[in-house]
Amino acid sequence: MQYLKLRRSQILLASFALFALFVTVFPGIDIAISKLFFDGKTFLRDQWWQTMLQQGLKYFLWVSLILVTAIYACNRFLGMKILGVDGRKVLFLYLVLIIGGGLIVNFTFKEHFGRARPRDVAEFGGSKLFSPAFEISHQCHTNCSFSSGDAAGGFFSIALAMALTRRRAAFMAGILVGVVQSFARVSAGAHFFSDTVTSFFVMWIVADVLFYYLITVRTGFVEAKIATEPVATVVPARTI
Repeated sequence: MQYLKLRRSQILLASFALFALFVTVFPGIDIAISKLFFDGKTFLRDQWWQTMLQQGLKYFLWVSLILVTAIYACNRFLGMKILGVDGRKVLFLYLVLIIGGGLIVNFTFKEHFGRARPRDVAEFGGSKLFSPAFEISHQCHTNCSFSSGDAAGGFFSIALAMALTRRRAAFMAGILVGVVQSFARVSAGAHFFSDTVTSFFVMWIVADVLFYYLITVRTGFVEAKIATEPVATVVPARTI
């Protein structure tokens, strides 16, 4: 794959691999972080801001996609150029959410790794056994802890930043949205630290790959084609 030759892709994938290795070798990091929000009886649950973030996430995703689609319609049919949104960027955003948040995180990881949530494991008063990240377990049968769907939805903001502005400040703000959502889920005992970080890497990698092939490569191809097309010359008529 051409994408794998990029320096940024190598750094990104290597960072994910190092993180996966770290939490596999030191699984206790998840227990230690979750203990910060456990008072010996329960987690920091049912706070108004946790509820607001969790319930507001679905509205954030729907509104984002609807607004971007509406902007594309204005650009396409009214000849406008709002935020440079075109069909490729709309497709990019939908695919990031479907592939990253849907197929990888919610369908593949959450439904097949079987990791029990923090509030359900014995270390925090539950009846389930703790299992490290990336280890297939049978402590949960559906909608399990690894990895975090809510965090994946929050980190969708990374794709929005990439599609709409490409400014570093916007990119960092996109990460911050995911971090806040992740903090809410970890503090409530709904996810381990590694669940949220894994979703962060999944969404970033999927967004980066799709952006490269759908937008960077395609845009470069179109520009190169335009640059190499022969320019028609006008031969002045012979005067008599």
